[in-house]
Amino acid sequence: MSFLDTLETEEEVLGNRLLRWHRAAPGPRLARWLEELDVAGLEELTDFDLVELVAASERVAAWAQHLARRAAAKLADRPSMQARTPDALALDLTPERVTGAELAMRLGRTPRAAQQLVREGRLFDGVLAATGRALREGLIDVEKATTLATLLDGVPGQLAVTVQDAVLPRAPQRTKRQLAHDVRAALVELDPVEAADRHAKAREERFLTKPTPLPDGMAGLWLRTDAVEAHALFDAVDAAARSARAAGDPRTLAQLRADLLVSRGLHCATCSPGGGPAGSGPTGGGGCRSGGIRADVRVLVPLSTLVGTADEPAELAGHGPIDPATARALALGGTWRRLVTDPTSGVVLDVGRTRYRPPSDLAELVRFRDRTCVRPGCDVHAWASELDHTVPFRPRGDTSRPSGDERGGATAADNLGVLSKDCHTLKTHAGFELEQLAPGDFWWTTPTGHRYRRPPEPPLRSMAGGDDIHELRADLDELAGFTLDARRPRPRDLDGSREERRAELAEIVGLTAEVRRRSTSGHGVAKVPAEPRGARRGGRTLGGGTLGRRAKRPPADDDDPPF
Repeated sequence: MSFLDTLETEEEVLGNRLLRWHRAAPGPRLARWLEELDVAGLEELTDFDLVELVAASERVAAWAQHLARRAAAKLADRPSMQARTPDALALDLTPERVTGAELAMRLGRTPRAAQQLVREGRLFDGVLAATGRALREGLIDVEKATTLATLLDGVPGQLAVTVQDAVLPRAPQRTKRQLAHDVRAALVELDPVEAADRHAKAREERFLTKPTPLPDGMAGLWLRTDAVEAHALFDAVDAAARSARAAGDPRTLAQLRADLLVSRGLHCATCSPGGGPAGSGPTGGGGCRSGGIRADVRVLVPLSTLVGTADEPAELAGHGPIDPATARALALGGTWRRLVTDPTSGVVLDVGRTRYRPPSDLAELVRFRDRTCVRPGCDVHAWASELDHTVPFRPRGDTSRPSGDERGGATAADNLGVLSKDCHTLKTHAGFELEQLAPGDFWWTTPTGHRYRRPPEPPLRSMAGGDDIHELRADLDELAGFTLDARRPRPRDLDGSREERRAELAEIVGLTAEVRRRSTSGHGVAKVPAEPRGARRGGRTLGGGTLGRRAKRPPADDDDPPF
């Protein structure tokens, strides 16, 4: 008798036998059953069973997510999450915020995302208790529960409960986007007056985000503004794009919309005050005028890339790696400055002093070395952060602040680090301790006693001679049939781990080729023209299958923003 037979019931659905775990409530028992199924293998499962296995796994995940939020909310009530300063209220060091910082390091998330766990845990134990129960019972997933919490947080309690009651019964069958639409519609239909007041307040919070880095040298922006203005903006740009297409412009509509919006924004960047959003069209009192753009960007480019002897990537400060061609283009006409890096680790050791209006050389050294805030998980870039004395600096004669060193910390590279304003406040007032064991090597101790390391990192992995990136490149090059570029650092001799990695890649290549063979021989669902073996279409071609870049498509109208 197989493990599946022990879980069989007398019920059937359209000829498919129902097993106990198909409808079991989430919790430790269901998790144990799923583990047994995983150990036994999935080959005995029917298609029906596999669908139910996905659903059962999602129920267990929802139960676990509810438990995580309960624990986060409980942690926020502990004394260790109380800021150790009488100015906690003025500094906005609430228990939620301190708990968010504590959990962010443990989970590798942003403090805001971790703080949201606390907020949702409290909502699911209070006003949105029904949503919390639905999550715990696996009726809805965590994305839907978070959607409800986000849209109803700050709404008057009774209205929030009423809206919840209106949308929750059919939430299990609704997508996240549909559920969000249901909530927004219910808020307006149940209390139009309150909805108008909320819109007036929300309109005061319109904003445009800073660029969010995307792959392949791209970035995204997210605009929050009045819905009418947003639609009017899109319609205006869309009309201009369609007009350009009709006139013979070869670009796609999606490309034209993006290019037109960027062009208009760059050449109409300053606006005069008015009664509405600046430059908001006929209803706004503001007006825009054309103006030039002055950009100040920092790009760290290997010298070998600049002079053309290698094609190593560069780093755009605040964004991340960019391709060599873009880096060389940005360097043209720019001011070059020498940086000295450790050949093994790639960490910045020194900065040149030849620069127009030079800032403090020491400050620049620390910022180039750290590049971002040194709290694990925080990616605020160094030039938008503060310089912090790891061991607090104490002016001569100052005895107001305790310190392990009576003389205080020195203003030197091995006692300075980059901290964002929020993280600086946490270190100073919320019980987060920071040590710098070597220049750029930071250790954090949280209020609960967890320790986390933020080691020194090179601006680019390829700048560190011992980094695995070189072996990975070599593996891909060899599998693709390329000749190793003599200008790149030679990888170390093969070891067991690298052999295993190459075997994995080879297996992926084989699977890709098999999928292509099936799809072109009539055994697959779709037929597509076969590419010649070794053909390259923007990525590395491995054994007839392409790994690497895929063609990007613009998001459909009902897609979430892609960043």
